Amino acid sequence: MQTISSEHKIGEIVSLNYQAAGVFSKYNIDFCCGEGISVAEACKRKNLPADVLLEELNLAVRQSSAETLDYASWSVSLLISWITEKHHRYVRGATDEILAWSAKVADRHGQTLPVNIRIHELFKGLVPELLAHLACEEDRVFPLLLELEARQKAGTPIAEELRNALKAELAEMENEHDHAGAVMKEINALTRGYNPPEMACTTWRVLWHKLSEFEQDLHKHVHLENNILFRKAGPLLV
Repeated sequence: MQTISSEHKIGEIVSLNYQAAGVFSKYNIDFCCGEGISVAEACKRKNLPADVLLEELNLAVRQSSAETLDYASWSVSLLISWITEKHHRYVRGATDEILAWSAKVADRHGQTLPVNIRIHELFKGLVPELLAHLACEEDRVFPLLLELEARQKAGTPIAEELRNALKAELAEMENEHDHAGAVMKEINALTRGYNPPEMACTTWRVLWHKLSEFEQDLHKHVHLENNILFRKAGPLLV
């Protein structure tokens, strides 16, 4: 992509080159739910010199491998397949493991550091919501997107009923993404960026590391849906 400037939107930058996501994460700038703001606005909110962030962003983009996946060029069907197999599968596999670890740490170390109890409560509440969200996407949202893609390719009219149904579903999915992101953001804050204290046992350290991985995957997962997959449907829904 061209040289990144302070006026570029965060979501636009990450959608064109995901290497930039690491830079935004470093400065705790939300690129999955805060995609509508510019680099300048993000720096203002974080009290961060724009030239520092821009230098790192442009360096990351220049150094990115030629093998970087160009998600923006993928079809709706390919994106759905990738998201389902990679991110949905990961969430379903990781949640049970993290819940077990968090319950153990809350039980054994909740008195030492009550924040461990709160972390378990937050994640325990998030899991059923996330699993229901994945099921909704796979059962309703993704089939609607695939039907939209098929009609576009065939040049057949898109019924107003289909447009309205999909608009409502996408709005609900994005709201749920925001909620999941907010929960993980709170967990991130409670753990001070997933940095366990020196007294933390191995189980405690493993849990916080797993939570960090989970949040990173969630950011990429939400970004692929909000900023790329759902946006592909946008022009056909007006």
